[in-house]
Amino acid sequence: MFYRLLKHLVGICFNLLNFALAGNLPPLGCVTVIVEEQGRYLLIKRPHGKLSFPSGFIRWREMPIQAAKRECFEETGLRLQIEPEDLITCYAHIGQHIDTLSTLTLVYGGKVTGGRLRGSIEGQAYWLEEQEMRKGLERRSEYLLVDYLQFRARRAAMHDSAENSHESAKEGLHDSNIESPVRREG
Repeated sequence: MFYRLLKHLVGICFNLLNFALAGNLPPLGCVTVIVEEQGRYLLIKRPHGKLSFPSGFIRWREMPIQAAKRECFEETGLRLQIEPEDLITCYAHIGQHIDTLSTLTLVYGGKVTGGRLRGSIEGQAYWLEEQEMRKGLERRSEYLLVDYLQFRARRAAMHDSAENSHESAKEGLHDSNIESPVRREG
């Protein structure tokens, strides 16, 4: 309850400052992490009962990947590996009310490398299968899931394509029509 009130107050203060500066403040940077392992997703059950992916604001002088790792650890207790190629998509949100912020959110995929699952002030952390997860997912997280599934399919297709290219190249090396280089004896 206190946390939600604080978030609304921050939004109001930021938007009043932005108004005083003639709208010249940029949107706040945010990160979201989608972690899928063994057919289950890492989620946070927020105090209002809805499920979302670990997420939060990027701190001053913090790189987005570092922010994603930090936010996930703060909210779930789990440490992640995230690489630049794990960037799934980027969303822009324009705050429509005095208490909502305009944000630019980078969405990453991640892999668990350690830690112990636990909750935080932002909610309880859970591993849920997709079907169960979809029942309580926040609307915003539904869009993220769709983009993640498309990203996962593209990545799998690229992996399959790379494996096929590698296999074709290996087969080509054994082709009897290819001549070996000529070596001269000294």
